[in-house]
Parts: sequence; C-alpha cells; structure tokens
Amino acid sequence: MLPILFSSSYFTLYAYPLFMGLSWGVGYYLTRYLFEKKKETTAGLIPLFLGIFISSWIGAKVFFLIFSSQNKIYQYMYADYFWLGGGFVFYGGLIFALAFYLIYSLYLKKFSFKKSYLLAPGLIFGHAIGRVGCFLTGCCYGSQCDLPWKVFMDGDYRHPVQLYEAIALFILGYFSLKWVDHEEAHKKVLSNYLLYYSVIRFVVEFFRGDEVRGIFWLSLSTSQLVSIGLFIVALILKIREKIKPAV
Repeated sequence: MLPILFSSSYFTLYAYPLFMGLSWGVGYYLTRYLFEKKKETTAGLIPLFLGIFISSWIGAKVFFLIFSSQNKIYQYMYADYFWLGGGFVFYGGLIFALAFYLIYSLYLKKFSFKKSYLLAPGLIFGHAIGRVGCFLTGCCYGSQCDLPWKVFMDGDYRHPVQLYEAIALFILGYFSLKWVDHEEAHKKVLSNYLLYYSVIRFVVEFFRGDEVRGIFWLSLSTSQLVSIGLFIVALILKIREKIKPAV
C-alpha cells in the first residue's frame, strides 16, 4: 500500500509509527477534552495513560508471541526490533490495559472508576486511526475478493478489512460521544463498547486473510474466541446494569 509516506536523503516518514503516534495522541487529547468538558480534574491522566501505554504494549507483544509468532517465537522473544517495533495483537493490549486499569483504579485507588466512561471514546477513535495505519502499511490484510472496492495487497486483490474495522470504529466512536453526554447512557459506555466491538471484531475476522492471526477451535481465530468471551462479559454487565437500580 503506502508504508512510506515520505522519503528523502535526510528523512523517511513511515505510516505505521506515524499513525500509532496519532492514535495515542488523539486518544489522550480527546480524553482530556472530555474530562475538562465534564469539569473533572485531569491531574491523574498522564500517569494513567503511561501505565495503560506500557501495559498494552507488553500485552500486545505477549499475545503476538503466543498466538501469532508460530515457529518464530524464540526468534522474536529475544529480538530488540520485535519489542520496539511492529508485531501487535490488539486484544492482548486491551486485556493487559484493562487489568492494569482495574488494579490502578479499584485496588490502588489512584483513579476514580466512576470516570471510566470518559476513557472509552479516546480508546475507540485511537483504535480506528491505528487501523488506518495498518491499511497503509499492509498488515492485518484481508482475504481474496473481486469486489469493486478490492485492494491489491500481499500479492492479490483483497478485502480492505482494516478499513472495514476503522469505519465501524469511527461510527462506534461517534455514538460513544453521544453516550458520554447522555444523562443515563454514560453509565453504560464501557459495556456498550465491549458489546459492540466484540461483535464488530468477530464479523471482521471472517474477512481476514493473514495467517498470523491464528486459527483454532471450530475454524475461529484467536480474536473471534476472545470476542465471544468479551461479548459474554458485556452481557453480564448489561444484566447488572438492569438489576442494580432495583437493589
């Protein structure tokens, strides 16, 4: 596709690190904006984001090693270029970041868990921007197709599956901003995100064509199995949201 956006004898601009940086930058500043809009203090946002960044980076790498590195696990494990460069699994990053966030907010009491709904839009829009970077780089590519919007990638015409997910995430991000502003819906932003994104990812995976995603039980990919788990968690949260007001 367009992995190099600009190149000269002095400087080369790569799409993947640029869009990864944009995703985190937009995520942070959108979150900061929402906190200020709701008149919440932003004092603890930087250490929170640093913790989320580090834990998600490690989680994305660990999941790649376990599910996507195939017979190169030891080669990647001891290589600096792997830990500092490409090779991420989003769900690994999400799960590790959620684990850090729960410990940071509920156990260490460093952040109010009630403000969780303000974090979701930044996560969603940041993820969408990251998927555009995947498309430009040519990773996480789709399966072969002959549709009018097919793209040539990895030696064949394929589904632009990265853009499928990016568009779905931008739409989900739009609604997440609506939920944040709604007097009652803001309490359901986290469960809504887990519910809708798990469905989006489960469907999108059927159009993936890269082998590194891993195929396991019942011809489902690793991400589809995780999506089923998150969908169940989201349903449990939804049930609790229905029951809690009556308690």
